[in-house]
Amino acid sequence: MGFFKKIFQFNISRSADDAVDQSGAESKDIKTNYSNSTDTDLSSSGYGWYSLNDLTELNSNTDSGVRITPKTAFNRITTVFACVDRRATALAKLPFNVYRREGDSRIHAVEHRLNYLLTKRPNQYQSPTMYKKYIMTCQLLWGYSVILKKMDINGQIAELIPLPPPEVSIQKVFNKDKYLYGYKGEWYTEDEVIYIPYISVDGKIGKAPMSVARESAGAVISMTKHLSRFYKNGAIRQGALVTTAPLGETAKRKLKRSWAELYGGFENSGEPAVLDNGLDFKDISLPLKDAEFIESKRLTAQEIASVFNVPPSIIGLASEKYSNLQEINDRYMQDVVQPDCINIEEAHNYSCFLESERNYYTKFNLAAGMRGAPEKRAAYYKEMLQLGAMTINEIRALEELNGIGELGDKHYFSLNFTTLDTLEKHERIIESGE
Repeated sequence: MGFFKKIFQFNISRSADDAVDQSGAESKDIKTNYSNSTDTDLSSSGYGWYSLNDLTELNSNTDSGVRITPKTAFNRITTVFACVDRRATALAKLPFNVYRREGDSRIHAVEHRLNYLLTKRPNQYQSPTMYKKYIMTCQLLWGYSVILKKMDINGQIAELIPLPPPEVSIQKVFNKDKYLYGYKGEWYTEDEVIYIPYISVDGKIGKAPMSVARESAGAVISMTKHLSRFYKNGAIRQGALVTTAPLGETAKRKLKRSWAELYGGFENSGEPAVLDNGLDFKDISLPLKDAEFIESKRLTAQEIASVFNVPPSIIGLASEKYSNLQEINDRYMQDVVQPDCINIEEAHNYSCFLESERNYYTKFNLAAGMRGAPEKRAAYYKEMLQLGAMTINEIRALEELNGIGELGDKHYFSLNFTTLDTLEKHERIIESGE
């Protein structure tokens, strides 16, 4: 991008008006500010413009009066943390490999550089599990993930480095159907990154579940603060000290401070209050039971879970019978995790292979996440073996067991099964008496 900067000599930034509302509108063309300087800095913050993430941070107040950002919600709301953790962990535990098509065969391409990155070390500071977890976390909290492809001198991908979304600016090139990705003053083309949106309303900019769940998250934090304050004050009900004697501002503040010191906090919980000088205590609080506090908090947590597409039973918000848990897990893998896998696979397939490598592709092994209980795995393997769909060695490989040699590579088929034409031929033989 240094070449791009020196030749064209302009900096790219999104205006605040264009970036305020991404919903229901097409991606806005970027504004271009031409400069005569040969060392133009493309950092949007240096020129008085706000990026989309800057505006998200600024305009993040909720109706409950709590300021919610993706990081705030993730760090302070247990339901948000649990949902993101379950979604990210479910995907991260699946093997992510590179395969090669050769005719009708699908071969694990262990020799490909990308396979090493996806199975051993994507970059210097992340394991494959952390790499996959971070990609999913970025999509759930910020709506997209951007992965920088760091190349070596031979033009091969040396590292895959996920960039933090709050520090990435996505801009559309003026009058062109192309986008640039800004990070720490540098701008990268679409050929230099892997861009994976979660869901989009304009076909490009990803929208996160967290942005939809912001109001519910604000309500949860407000209720948590209220409950913490309730216990902090020794579970004393909110009320007013009433007296017929006139009190000045100084006397009022002193009385309030004395009351809090004498009867507030855990250490004074249950202590009887002593009132003198004609003081009377009037209860003005709404009991937690009357406010249906616990039930409201539970329903709000379930609403957040539904936005993140996580079954309540998976994060402990509902209890299910053991017989139903496996079915819930299977549907969760098929309806939630599998689409996540396909989204990531398609992005890597498009961005990581040359035109001459179109017979290569990436694939998550979903079977690793749907193995279930041993008895169910045994029934599945037995069925696949009898149908001839899998060999003994393939089954043993799924269980991390060694093969049994050449005999284990043979496909077996039950004699009870045959094709219709073979059956007709057999009947004709019987009728002819041969």
